[in-house]
Amino acid sequence: MAVQSAEISDRAHRLLVALVGLYINSGEPVSSVSLSRRLEESGERIPPSTIRLELGRLESHGFLAKLHPSGGRVPTIQAYRTYVDSLEPSPLGLTLPPKILDAARALSGEIRRLLDYAGGVLAEESGCLGFVTSPSLADGRIARFKFDPIENDVLLLRLELVGGRGYHHLVKLPVPVSSFRLDALAELLTERLSGRRLAEVSEAELAALVRYATEWGRGYELFVHPLHDLITDARLGEGPITVMHGAAGLLKASGEDPDALARAVAFLDDRTNIERTLGAVPGPEEVRVVIGGDGAEAGDPALEGLALIVASYHMHARARGRLGVLGPLRMPYPRHLALVRSVSDLVSRVLISRELAPRFG
Repeated sequence: MAVQSAEISDRAHRLLVALVGLYINSGEPVSSVSLSRRLEESGERIPPSTIRLELGRLESHGFLAKLHPSGGRVPTIQAYRTYVDSLEPSPLGLTLPPKILDAARALSGEIRRLLDYAGGVLAEESGCLGFVTSPSLADGRIARFKFDPIENDVLLLRLELVGGRGYHHLVKLPVPVSSFRLDALAELLTERLSGRRLAEVSEAELAALVRYATEWGRGYELFVHPLHDLITDARLGEGPITVMHGAAGLLKASGEDPDALARAVAFLDDRTNIERTLGAVPGPEEVRVVIGGDGAEAGDPALEGLALIVASYHMHARARGRLGVLGPLRMPYPRHLALVRSVSDLVSRVLISRELAPRFG
């Protein structure tokens, strides 16, 4: 990053970055005296009178604003962008607690729950709105089913799509696996559903199909919900859809600004607008920061007064989703950037390892 505006000097740039950092930490307008003290702590001595002149120039260029004529200054959207661009890029993220890593790995076979969990982690660790959008698999069509006994009462449900992508669920049954004609059931489902789009298959249709198996014995209704969950996971890309957690944190952060609060509520209330805004953010590989809508569609006010940190995660070479946090402009950007990078890397690793698992033949 480390990009600065051509309109200001090196010294003004350093002062601006330090001021934004102070304001993020305190939430109070920053005076020339407090800024001078902060710089002294880092070994740079600039008199308050000189700082006052530089801050005046920065204000005239639109980087700073005064809430009161005799008070300190607060950063504008332009200042936040300069601050974020000054942060040194780092490949390192946060060290996530082992319980988060273990929980994510345990959900590797259930994509919907994994993405939902990732959104919850982002919200809890940031105090902002955490979101995850599903990857796009718009042409996903069913190829076949297969059921593999793992233990006496544990079964692996497998679904393969046309093109070779595979999904699976582990299911624990209340009766022995040997009670069921698994090959016959898989053959029935494959015969009736092969070639169908994932979005077309409902739980009611699955229940109707399973009823054909009742002539083989009792208990086949146990398969309806696990099969529906399996198809739902595979169907996630049909939308794509967005899961969100921590809306209360976003509303709380916007509470001091009635206009920002109204925009936040409107943003959360319009799911189509959310997905359109998130989808408009460029950059599939790096963690990106959108300040006040500077990366959203032209004229879209949805992010005004808010900051969006977004990254992509990978399911396989052709499927990519997005995740990140949405919060107030005054947020700890270095930490939240590291958090989003870490969760993105974790989700990608879990999904890729799942894709590399042996498929049934």
